[in-house]
Amino acid sequence: MNTEQLNKSIFLTRFDQRINEQKVNELYIKYQNKVYTIALSYVKDNYLAEDLAHEILVKCYLTRKKFNGDCSFHSWIYRIAINHCIDFLRRSYRHRDLLHEDLELLNDRNVCTTESEVLTIFDKEELRNKLRLLPSKYEEVIMLYYFKDLSLKEIEHHLNIKLSTIKTRLFRAKRMLREMY
Repeated sequence: MNTEQLNKSIFLTRFDQRINEQKVNELYIKYQNKVYTIALSYVKDNYLAEDLAHEILVKCYLTRKKFNGDCSFHSWIYRIAINHCIDFLRRSYRHRDLLHEDLELLNDRNVCTTESEVLTIFDKEELRNKLRLLPSKYEEVIMLYYFKDLSLKEIEHHLNIKLSTIKTRLFRAKRMLREMY
């Protein structure tokens, strides 16, 4: 960003309290793709990234008076974008368990046919067979985490290994299972 553009950004955000619609649109268009790219790198979903980019740019507009020029305007927006995405992921992680519970309730309401029961049994048996093919250290972590519903901390205490080792084993085990299917 050259000095002229930096000065224009500072002028538009800091000194011009009567910012008009045309100037807002200019800034929106200028930073829309950059913010979208940041959001996409976090959420990995095009539509969700578009929504987040819009929320971030609106947030930047609403908090423009807090920009004091200590850093470049681009850095300020970049930091807001990253923080907003991290906050979004934290919120969605908390709601992940609720969604899982809702899906279980939905599945319980569906009438199980003999055919669906046989397919479910077959799928579970196939998964068990694939798990047996994994090295024991990976199978153990998968079984504790997904089938016995232990948290990572509980697995850490149960197996007496580091948390980072557990995460690595889970990641590798899932990758091996994906390759098997």
